[in-house]
Amino acid sequence: MSYIFKKKIISRVLCISVFSILFGTSCVPTSRLSYVQSPAGTNLADMQYTGPQTDNIIRSGDELYVRITSADEERTAVMYQDQNRIHDPTLLSHTVSEDGTIKLPYVGRIAVGDLTLEEASDFIETLMSDYLFVPSVYIRFVNTKVTVLGEVRNPGVFVFNYKNINILQAVAYANDITEFGDRRNVLIIREEDGMRRTKNYVDLTSDALLESEWYTIKSDDVIYVEPLGRKKWGMATVPYNLILSAITTALVISTYIGR
Repeated sequence: MSYIFKKKIISRVLCISVFSILFGTSCVPTSRLSYVQSPAGTNLADMQYTGPQTDNIIRSGDELYVRITSADEERTAVMYQDQNRIHDPTLLSHTVSEDGTIKLPYVGRIAVGDLTLEEASDFIETLMSDYLFVPSVYIRFVNTKVTVLGEVRNPGVFVFNYKNINILQAVAYANDITEFGDRRNVLIIREEDGMRRTKNYVDLTSDALLESEWYTIKSDDVIYVEPLGRKKWGMATVPYNLILSAITTALVISTYIGR
């Protein structure tokens, strides 16, 4: 093997090494960034998902905002005379007791457990019709929250006015996962019955997520997005110093060989 041929081989190896460092540490494959991907060749027009539906049932421990209005403005004003100055619905909420009841003006304690918001609204309107003229009842869930931590752009505790949301909506509250978050290994921690805690890992890049029981996020769930390996090794950004050092070393070796 001639000296010139050896020199060319070494130069090529050095160049390949430098470019490998450059592209291998600064790029994340698209397959690791896209959500709910379907297998190749899948006809999306024929796909249907039958996962769990959004829970709209009132249960003990839920916080309900109940607003009652009627054509009888005077009686309604008396009922809310101390509340008209309050604009935060969470300060007017009613906690559903263990027996599924809440306490309201005129009618006292009533059972709303196991009813939907619409059913509870109709039920309260019927009861209030004995005291108010053409009552109208508006109910919504309040103080429902989810905690999103880890490799997201805006970690924190987020409050939403629904019974529950899906995991993609929860991630959106945190302003999405960064390019160095592991979308294939997202941890969900859930507290059930006030005592038992369960955890599960979900893959946000697979369309199997849409049929998973963990697709729906419940109040007080904690979501943790783990960092990719490159972030764990301190390469969250392009390591320009390392690349420059590799290029400089390559040039020195190449110059030395050329002598």
